[in-house]
Amino acid sequence: MLPLWAAAQATRGVSLTEDRVALVIGNAAYKRDPLDNPVNDARLIASRLEQAGFKVTRRENLDRNGMAAALRDFGAALNENTVAVLYYAGHAMQLRDQNYMIPIDAEMRSEDDVGMQGVDLTFILGRMSRAKSRVNVVILDACRDNPFAKRAGGGIGNAQGLAQMDAPIGTLLAYATAPGKQAPDGIGQRGNSIYTTELARHLLTPGLPVELMFKRVREAVVRESRQLQVPWEHSSLLGEFAFVPGVNASTDSADADGSAEAALWASVQASNRADDFRAYLRQYPKGRFAEAARTRIAALSSVAASNTVATAAELMPRVGDTWRYRVTDQFRFGDLFVTARVDAVAADSVAETWTTTVDAKVRTTRVALKPGFNPLPDWGAAPPEFAPYLQAADLQGDLAAAVGTPRRAVDAVSIPLKAQWQADEDVVVAAGRFRAKKLVLQGRASARAGAAITTEHRVWYAPDVRRIVRYEVVSHSGRTVREATVFELTEYKLQ
Repeated sequence: MLPLWAAAQATRGVSLTEDRVALVIGNAAYKRDPLDNPVNDARLIASRLEQAGFKVTRRENLDRNGMAAALRDFGAALNENTVAVLYYAGHAMQLRDQNYMIPIDAEMRSEDDVGMQGVDLTFILGRMSRAKSRVNVVILDACRDNPFAKRAGGGIGNAQGLAQMDAPIGTLLAYATAPGKQAPDGIGQRGNSIYTTELARHLLTPGLPVELMFKRVREAVVRESRQLQVPWEHSSLLGEFAFVPGVNASTDSADADGSAEAALWASVQASNRADDFRAYLRQYPKGRFAEAARTRIAALSSVAASNTVATAAELMPRVGDTWRYRVTDQFRFGDLFVTARVDAVAADSVAETWTTTVDAKVRTTRVALKPGFNPLPDWGAAPPEFAPYLQAADLQGDLAAAVGTPRRAVDAVSIPLKAQWQADEDVVVAAGRFRAKKLVLQGRASARAGAAITTEHRVWYAPDVRRIVRYEVVSHSGRTVREATVFELTEYKLQ
């Protein structure tokens, strides 16, 4: 079977609907230090995931053989078109920077028993990585007190909480509290942990990107726990995902007093990992500590700024380059998010995979370097992009000849457009400040009723990004606005 990008090379594009599978485990009936909430937590989250369209397998109070079998079967169900969620509530511990979920029959007398009786989290992460699932979300409400830490002879796994781990490509790891910290079992209401209570509250919000959903969970947990518990995530997701596809009416923060942002910053400010500061910026791109975070990323990454003019070859995208945009529309109550990822690059075109929070589909398309509009298959939620890689095309300095006369249909009227470069500008978007080349396309035509139809497309291309950083479309029929859409870059990752 050809990969999606290969299919896109042969055709204009394809659209596939994702498969959603979840494994939910709640372990509470431990011989040593039983817990109150995990079974209730597992039932609550399983119910929410089923409402979100997941095929859910729920397991409770598993011994080691039961956990191994459940994880093995779950891993076997994954493939390239899968969205996979693993939720675990129960005891867990770290040992030598590895995290272990603890079965209910564990009876550990020495550190040597941890690897034999615990279930290493890297087992299922490895399965997810090999399956190349499109999206993997691993949720660990498992940072409770280590029941084996007070053993005679110094205890087993004396380090508190869970160890920080890097998420494999395409994976988001969510911890109930920050690495190395503990979360209490009994703060929440109605027999659930506070983390799971807030997770269940926000999980079904339509169109809310998964990273922003966990941000809302963190803000609520920090507030309800009076800053005693600060949830944490590490994301290597390559595309968009919302538990419930749709348009989100509000992606604004509920962190009115800034306590959640301050708590997250406090947990990362001493870090020597650039990814920790990127995680902060994903949640608070315009936050109080955003400039400090960018400074730390630059220092840790040892990236030197360059004042040289990029060549066309340097402006060509590379496999793995990823851009995320927020799309706002005057006629839609709320925003949506889209992510484009490069799967293959040829001399005359780029193969992309697109994902969005508005639906549960994966779209692939082939984008010609030759100037023109790029419609996505089975997509009508926003206007098509115009030549996203135009700055990499060799136009020989003659824009008019290269672009020709592209056409856009507005109210079923085909409008010819004229393209013109304007002066370079500094443009500020959520992803940062960029020096950008500005292209304007304008057109006018008459409808049968006699009203003039006009449209204008304004596109900003930034060499530092290799793609569009901002794109505005405004169309009128007479004095009536027919289109008013803005694409704004919020995040990007270049190879």
